[in-house]
Amino acid sequence: MTWNIGKSNTNYFWMITGLAVIALVATVVTGLALVERFDLVSRQREQSVVENGIHGRIAEVAQMVVPQVVWDDAVEHLDNSYDPDWARQNIGIFLNQTNGFETSFVLDADNRPVFAYSSGTVADPQIYAAVSHEAGSLVTQVRSTEAIQQKIAAARHDGKSLVSAEISRSALGDIGQNVYVITATLVQPDFGTVRIQHERAPIVVTLMPIDTRFLESFADRYLLKNVEFHHGPARPASNQAFVPLVNPAGKTIATLRWPPQNPGWEMLVTFGPPTFIVMVLLTWALLALLRRSSQMTEGLIASEARATHLAYYDALTGHPNRVLFFDRLGQALRQLRRNEAALAVHCIDLDRFKEINDTFGHQVGDELIFEAAKRMANICRSSETFARLSGDEFAIVQPNATAGGAARLAARLCEAMSEPFDLGSGRVYAGCSIGITLVSDSEMDAGEALRQSDLALYRAKQTAKGQFSFFEGDMDAAARVRRDLETDLREALANEELYLAYQPQVSGKGVITGVEALIRWDHPERGLIAPSFFIPIAEQCGLIVPLGLFALRRAFEDSMRWKGLKIAINVSAAQIRMKDFIDEVRNLIDRHRVDPRNFELEITEGILLGDDPETQERLAELRAMGFSLALDDFGTGYSSLSYLQRYPIDKIKIDRSFIANLGIENEADALVGAIVKLARALKLSVIAEGVETEDQLAHLSALGCSDVQGYLFSKLVRADAIDTLFKAQNKVAAKVS
Repeated sequence: MTWNIGKSNTNYFWMITGLAVIALVATVVTGLALVERFDLVSRQREQSVVENGIHGRIAEVAQMVVPQVVWDDAVEHLDNSYDPDWARQNIGIFLNQTNGFETSFVLDADNRPVFAYSSGTVADPQIYAAVSHEAGSLVTQVRSTEAIQQKIAAARHDGKSLVSAEISRSALGDIGQNVYVITATLVQPDFGTVRIQHERAPIVVTLMPIDTRFLESFADRYLLKNVEFHHGPARPASNQAFVPLVNPAGKTIATLRWPPQNPGWEMLVTFGPPTFIVMVLLTWALLALLRRSSQMTEGLIASEARATHLAYYDALTGHPNRVLFFDRLGQALRQLRRNEAALAVHCIDLDRFKEINDTFGHQVGDELIFEAAKRMANICRSSETFARLSGDEFAIVQPNATAGGAARLAARLCEAMSEPFDLGSGRVYAGCSIGITLVSDSEMDAGEALRQSDLALYRAKQTAKGQFSFFEGDMDAAARVRRDLETDLREALANEELYLAYQPQVSGKGVITGVEALIRWDHPERGLIAPSFFIPIAEQCGLIVPLGLFALRRAFEDSMRWKGLKIAINVSAAQIRMKDFIDEVRNLIDRHRVDPRNFELEITEGILLGDDPETQERLAELRAMGFSLALDDFGTGYSSLSYLQRYPIDKIKIDRSFIANLGIENEADALVGAIVKLARALKLSVIAEGVETEDQLAHLSALGCSDVQGYLFSKLVRADAIDTLFKAQNKVAAKVS
């Protein structure tokens, strides 16, 4: 009996042991299968994201070409009257230097190459033969779409001009030993001031190589590491993810490979050793393994949940992102069909974010965005969707809204954002501006609603920062006016219809020692347009650099009539950062045979923000050439004093906002006096601008600032009037004494 019990216990032991072993083996096999499955799903999802990203990047490359091709100027110079020099500057050089296109072609109406630019120089158009096979299908698609649109245009009988939608196609192509993103874009008007004169429009074909820079940028965007690029098809290793790159014919011409994320295996490596120890304990091993498997499963599910969360929520603030915002806005618009209530869309922009970000760094900028989002989200109701769209731009969907309710919400937001932010680097003031559109039309799409609120935001920032504005119909008209002025400004610059006006700079003895050159635009229909209006337009449409070079060239020409007179010229941040700015200046000096020592370049604090080494180098080169440097609007920025220590500044200009309060506010007298003393201590020249009264002149003289400019002596005048002012030196001297 005892033996039987013992045998029974032994059998039971081995049965339990066998069951435990079976259970353990089954659990291990199941766990490994789950790990492999989860890693496979993760890898497939990652490959899908990358593949979609490749397609998106190809589309982005095509959009880089559109602004230079869908353009009235392109129609004029590539179709109406072919201009090879225009093609070189605006197609070849611009697309190469600005966007990184290696090669570009212009095809005529018969698809024959008439222009080629490759590797930084004009090339023989016949090199197109080497790419015609890969580009041909794209050109055919463009021509087919063009023909369809021509039929549509021909069917119209209203007599109105027709500006077609852009026609562009892009794809990957294998040319020689390289893989390229190839685009084919039809030359079309944008504003319709000119028309295609020939039966078919020219086509611009471009090639952007998939090189190291392209791949690094793409990998950074999608957080990929150790990306390998193989020319032609390539089988990946077992531990690699891959995406084939195919041409329009479906042929694999290259392969991207990279080590994928393996969340399952990473968790197994983390928890395997302790699990193995527990497994030795048999029964406890089974329980521990089950527990670990449960944890593993939960971890993988949580990882997937985090991935889903990141797809719809902003990583920095934790609030809905642009994707979720448009989804919620679309739902709200559809809801309008079920009730008569309107909804409001608020577009919000931080007022001084760029200044704070450039001054204190991106880390402080991110901290400000986080705190601002938290503050605004706390004001919104649970029924309202608050989202971060991009950068420092936020938006709110406010359902069941009235004009009064929308205004109250915007007012609370503006009030809350006017309060200071206590960040790690100290206290900063930001504020916000808000544009609002009320939507009652259920047929309006989400994009149009956001566009209207964005136009209202533009009006609010123009009016006064820290305010809100509702969308009105005239804002569309204002946007059209801005577009028309952009076209007019291009023509005015090309035809040299702009001019320089000068304001004398006077010494303490009443002697004109120099002049400041300021660009002016007398529009033939709209009259004199303020620089505060057309300069921002020039900055937005990419004309600020040629505008600055025009001012520099015209000042050089005018200087020939004033021997020994110093001319101050404003230089923009865009000019300083232009790659070949120094070379352009040297060419102008050689062409006009001027002495740089007779010129003073006025720079603003915006040029110096960020302490860019390239900016330091270019300013040093300008000074070495003989130019003197003046820091304009001194005292209005965040850290002007530090700039005087780091940059080769020769003169500081006291901003007119301080001069206006001289003799009225003690703080203004004290501040101007401190600036003058600082300039003397640093052995810098100092001049006060905006002097309009005798009292201001007297206060400046008492404070030790003798060099001045302003309406007290002269308004802005044309170059030929400066000669007359020289003859009136005695009158100016009598006024100063």
